Amino acid sequence: MGNLMLLIQTVFSVLQSICQIVRVQKISCNTTVFKLLPVLCAVVLTWGCGEKAKVSGTALTYNPTELAVDDSLRQRVAHFIEQKNLDTLLAFYLYDITAEKPVYEYHKDSLMPPASCMKLLTGIALLHRLGTSYKFNTQLCVDGTVKSGVLNGNLIVYGGYDPLLTAGDLFPLFRKIGDRGIRRVSGKIILDLGVNEYPLHEEHWIPGDLKRGKFGFFYQGDSRIERELKYLIHAQGVAFCDGQMSWGRIPHTARRIALLQTPVEDVVQLMWKNSANEKSESMLYPLGRYTGRTDSLREAGKDYLRRFIREELCRTDCCAVVHDGCGMCIHNALTPSLIVDLLRYACQHQDIFDMAQRTLPRSGTDGTLIGRMNKPRTKGKIIAKTGTLTRENGISSLSGYFRDSQGHLLCFAIMNKHIPIADAQLFQDRLCSEFFPR
Repeated sequence: MGNLMLLIQTVFSVLQSICQIVRVQKISCNTTVFKLLPVLCAVVLTWGCGEKAKVSGTALTYNPTELAVDDSLRQRVAHFIEQKNLDTLLAFYLYDITAEKPVYEYHKDSLMPPASCMKLLTGIALLHRLGTSYKFNTQLCVDGTVKSGVLNGNLIVYGGYDPLLTAGDLFPLFRKIGDRGIRRVSGKIILDLGVNEYPLHEEHWIPGDLKRGKFGFFYQGDSRIERELKYLIHAQGVAFCDGQMSWGRIPHTARRIALLQTPVEDVVQLMWKNSANEKSESMLYPLGRYTGRTDSLREAGKDYLRRFIREELCRTDCCAVVHDGCGMCIHNALTPSLIVDLLRYACQHQDIFDMAQRTLPRSGTDGTLIGRMNKPRTKGKIIAKTGTLTRENGISSLSGYFRDSQGHLLCFAIMNKHIPIADAQLFQDRLCSEFFPR
C-alpha cells in the first residue's frame, strides 16, 4: 500500500507539473507535450513497478548446505548453560550462518524484553527501506526570481527527518540566502519539514527516559522551529514579516539553492555503537511515511516494523511485541529466534551486513562493548548490540556475530531478565568466551 500511494502521488505530481507548464507557457493541446503524455505516464508507472520489484524479493531465505557445525562449540556452550540452570531467566539461540544450521537453543521462542537490542529491528528495517546509501536531505529552495535584492516569490525550507541536525548546523545552509543577493522576501516562507508530529512520551516510559533536546532540530515542535528559523533568516539580513512564514508543501516549480546531507550510516552508528535512544526512536517517522497511514507517523512506523517482520523475515508466529523503536519500553518483546533471523537477514544483504560490521560495537574495543570481553580470548572477535534496562530487577541482552575456529560465521541472541545487570553481563561475557576454544 505504501508503494502504491507513492506511485499515485508521483503520477499526480507529474500531471500537476505538466498542467503548470501549460498554464504558464500557454501551450496548445496539440503540441508535443500532450502527444508524449501517454509515454510519460507509462514511464512513471514503469518506474513505480520497478521500485516495488526492487523492494520485493528480498525476504529471508534458507539455503541448506552439507556443512557440519562445530560440535565442540556446541558442547562447550551446552555445558556452560546447563550448569547454570537459569530456566526462564534466560533465552538463547546460537546459529551457524555458514552451515545454515542451529548450533544450540535454550527457550529460543520465548518472548523476552530486548532492551536496546530492539534497535537491531529498527535499524535493519530502516536500511532495507531507505537503502544503505540513503542521505537525509535538508534544502533551501526558492520559487520565484530575485531582482534588486527582492525575492519575488517564495523561500522554502525543506526538511527530510534528519535526526542529527541541530540549529547550529543550519547556519552554513542559510548563508546561501545572502550569497544569492536576497535581502527581502515578497512571498511566503514555506516550511515543508516532513514531520507532522513531535515525539511524545511513550505511556510505559519513565520520565526522563528520552529527552526532547536530544532529538533532531526538526523534531522540536512548531514554536521552537519557527523561532529559530526566523532568527536564521533575519541573521542573513533578509527582511520579512512574521506573518509570511507558514507550513505547507514545496511547490513543484521550486529551485534548490542549498543542500545539507546526513548519511544514514551516521545515524545507524549512533543507534548501534552508542545505543542512542532518541536517534532510534526518531527513525519511526521516516519509516512511517511508507505505510500509507496519515493519522500518526510514529504509529505507522511501528506498523512498518511489524510488516517487516511478516514480509521480510517471513514470521507470522507470535515472535514480537512492538511498543517503541528504541527498546526503552519494558513491554517490548522479541524472541531469540526472531533476532537470529534479523541477523541472518542482514547477512543475506551484503550492503547491510557491511554496515553492521562497521557500526556494531566490537568486543573490548569500542562502543558499548569497550569495557567488556576485553581478554585475549574474546577481544575484537565479536560484534554485537547490547541492551540494558534496570527495571524489572534487571533486563539485559546481547546479540551479534562471530567466527568460530572453522571460519564459519555464526550469530547469536542472549536475553536475560529479572537478573541484576552486572550479573547478567558477566554471564553473557563468560558465555561468549565459550564460543572460542581455550
